[in-house]
Order: sequence, then C-alpha cells, then structure tokens
Amino acid sequence: MKPWIVLSGSILITTAAAILLPSLQALDSGTAAVRETQATVSSQQRVLLTDDNLVDTLNELPLTTPIASVSWEHSVLTLDVKLSKEETAPLEIYQNIAEIATFSFYGTTNVRQLLLRVVTQDEWSGERHLLLASDIRRNEWTSEALDQLRSREGADLPEELKVRFRITVTPMWQSRFNGVYTD
Repeated sequence: MKPWIVLSGSILITTAAAILLPSLQALDSGTAAVRETQATVSSQQRVLLTDDNLVDTLNELPLTTPIASVSWEHSVLTLDVKLSKEETAPLEIYQNIAEIATFSFYGTTNVRQLLLRVVTQDEWSGERHLLLASDIRRNEWTSEALDQLRSREGADLPEELKVRFRITVTPMWQSRFNGVYTD
C-alpha cells in the first residue's frame, strides 16, 4: 500500500473521531445533566447515610414541613412529610420535595431510591391521610427537573414530572389544593 493512502486514511479516521465523539456524548443529555449537577454539588461534603446518622443528618435539612417518619433499608430512603399548617401551598411542598431529593442524591453517596409521601393528620381522630406519593430514583433525577419542581406555582404538575418521579396525588390533594374532588 502506498504511504500517502495510509496517511490520508489515518487523518480521515482521526478527524471523524474528533467530530463524532462529542456528538455522541451530547445525545445522552439526561445522564450528562445528572453528572453535571453531581459534580457541582460534589464539592460539598457528601454523607454515607447509615442507621446511626440518619436522624441527625435529616434534622439538618432546611425543610418547612416536618418529617413525620423515616426509614432506611437497602439504599432506599423512605420519608413521610407531614403538613401541619392549613395554609401550606403546593410550591412549599414541591420545594421541600426538591430539597429532600437534592440531599438524597447529591448530598449522600448511597441513596439509590427515595420513597416520599406527603401526609396530613386529622386533629380530632389523629388519623393520617395520604396527599401525595413519589418514587424517585437516583439515575432519573436531572437538574432541569429539579428546577421545574422548585419553581412550580400551581398544584398541578406537568405530566413529564409526574411520570419521571412517579408522583401520584390523591383525591384529598385535589380537594385541598384544586378545590376539586374526583374519585
């Protein structure tokens, strides 16, 4: 084979690789956004969550709604957040969910899944009622979705966020925040 053909082929392959590799990386924007956010937050101290430090660590979160119960098992963090004020707005609830998710996935090294419920308690009977439930996984959380959730004004979430974070609202949520009760 002639030397100029080998040289031309090498230059062509190198140029193609230099052009195509960044394009392939851009295709995976969801994972890239998660990595970017994790890199930004990783400069802060990340915690290895254990049974021993669970309560103390969660107590440091700047939440406006109190945590009613918590459990930690096999890299799954389960939290119940209790609404104690009647005037609590959906935006405040969504900001608390975003804060808990940020802590779970960017502030810890070992939370794989966050099961989060928003509950209210009847003053007379002491009975708890579920308003909202979500199942959020580490590899499905993006910084864009986090920003959408933090800035959401109304009670209704876009379908994309509901699906991404497996958010379900109950008729009691709809009645409380939308003034609508549907079965």
